[in-house]
Amino acid sequence: MHISPPPMGNCPLNILIVDDHDIVVRGIAMIVNDALSGYQLNIDTATRGCKALELMSLKHYDLCFLDIEMPDIDGLGMLKVIRSEHPEIKVIVNTIHEELWYVKDYVRQGVEGILFKSVNADEIKTAVRSVLIHDDRYFCARARALLKIINGYNPPTPKELEVLQHLSSGKSTDDIARFMGLSVHTVESHRRHLLDKLGARNVAELIMNAVSEGLLNVKK
Repeated sequence: MHISPPPMGNCPLNILIVDDHDIVVRGIAMIVNDALSGYQLNIDTATRGCKALELMSLKHYDLCFLDIEMPDIDGLGMLKVIRSEHPEIKVIVNTIHEELWYVKDYVRQGVEGILFKSVNADEIKTAVRSVLIHDDRYFCARARALLKIINGYNPPTPKELEVLQHLSSGKSTDDIARFMGLSVHTVESHRRHLLDKLGARNVAELIMNAVSEGLLNVKK
């Protein structure tokens, strides 16, 4: 069901905040209220993806502040539904996932903003104002850096990324070959391609570069 946006004027701004943690939802709602203190706002919240989609089917929203990892619905799948059924809604993705392939998917879906959960309240305010009031896009500094990487080099293939994950956990070439059902020669080929693509001279440097470019998560 497609809900048409209301005419421009003095209508309140309708905002939907989606995150599976209630305390996060409440905190973002307070930040958004502060960021848009001069505007009349209606803020709804959802801690489940299915509830968010239900609300969107019943009401027009100007902005969806979306946690991409929900427990009941695949986040990217949910984003695709929003883009398909509610293309008028501006979306700011708020996520812990800084991997290149995630960022690439967000951009492919045409999101208006990308924020990683490490950003502070002031940056959230800036993003909300940029997207909703100034009709602009807003990507945090880390997202912009990853986009430069995406646009500037040939990224690793899914198989190469799988090898990279195994290398980062300390597995040997033989172990990786057995685990992935590949020949040792094929694994070595993937490793050479990774070294070349990430400009690394050895596995230690490869892992360091992969972390800095968002290809591997750093466990804190």
